Amino acid sequence: MVFVVLAVVQVMLGGLAFDGAQILNARREASTLALEAARAGAQAISTESIYRDTANVLVDPSRARIAASEYLGQHDDWSISVRGNTVSTTVWLTQPLQILSLLGIDSRRVAGTATARAVWGISTGNDL
Repeated sequence: MVFVVLAVVQVMLGGLAFDGAQILNARREASTLALEAARAGAQAISTESIYRDTANVLVDPSRARIAASEYLGQHDDWSISVRGNTVSTTVWLTQPLQILSLLGIDSRRVAGTATARAVWGISTGNDL
């Protein structure tokens, strides 16, 4: 009887470790997708609003959404926010769980958020 209980506990701990690692990998993937989508969106500079004298650049929100959408491809659970020269994206992924599904926990939803800023050239280390 003790052996059965210990075996069940070991399976649960192994499942927690394995599925936990899968969740961490999914979170990293969501963050990477969000960062790259934000970068793609930040490259959608509004050509009408470039002020060469003040070095201000603005991102075109509709072009940024299109660029992010093209980058994310088949992923359909994401959002984008454009404010001036800053593009923020959030990507949600659902990670199916292998071992913890035996306990009724089938999947876990994870999110990754990132921000990118369009700049006019690089003048200081803070612009990177």
